[in-house]
Amino acid sequence: MLVRGEKWLTLNQGDEYIRVSGLVRPQDIKPDNTIESTRLADARITYSGTGATADVNVMGWLSRFFISALMPF
Repeated sequence: MLVRGEKWLTLNQGDEYIRVSGLVRPQDIKPDNTIESTRLADARITYSGTGATADVNVMGWLSRFFISALMPF
């Protein structure tokens, strides 16, 4: 079975989220409809956000130029 979940957090500087997806076997699901993280196969975990905190992590145009193929040295 393919499962996917997402949680959004609203903070002072913007919104952040974490997404988890992967494959689980039906027999690994507990009676309270939970599963241990060690039972998630092909797990994909994404952590990102919006707002001022996320904008700080974006590389500037000058830095992108110096690591591009256009830079001769």
